[in-house]
Amino acid sequence: MRIIVSLITLWILVFSTGCQANPADAETPSENISSPVAVHTQLDNTQMPPLLPTPSNPSLQNLVEKAKEDLAQRLTISIAQINLVEATEVEWSDSSLGCPQPGMDYLQVITPGYLILLDVGGQTYEYHSNRDTYFVLCENSHSPNVPKP
Repeated sequence: MRIIVSLITLWILVFSTGCQANPADAETPSENISSPVAVHTQLDNTQMPPLLPTPSNPSLQNLVEKAKEDLAQRLTISIAQINLVEATEVEWSDSSLGCPQPGMDYLQVITPGYLILLDVGGQTYEYHSNRDTYFVLCENSHSPNVPKP
């Protein structure tokens, strides 16, 4: 019985310490931060790079990387020069993924996928994809339906 009580106590201790504030934050007295403006000024002086969106879905992350590789090859540039602007889950109105090509027939079925926007030097490139592995650089796009959460 003592072992069970000891294990429960240890379990509570381990999980409760994981929910506490960052110890580095605890060492900083709150009076040093006088206002949000002071914090903003500190950040401006440190020249931090802008935060870029990173897909948490491994399938979407793979599609974004493939789209970047494709764009880098098309423009003969380094992948490092390509920035992800947005990766949004959408529903395309048919299997053309919102980017129909002349003379092609497409299945008239709602196709779940992603709208991936990439930026190179201020120029935005729009990639459309399904949920798996297919994507296309779309120059004449049709608006997707954004699913409701």
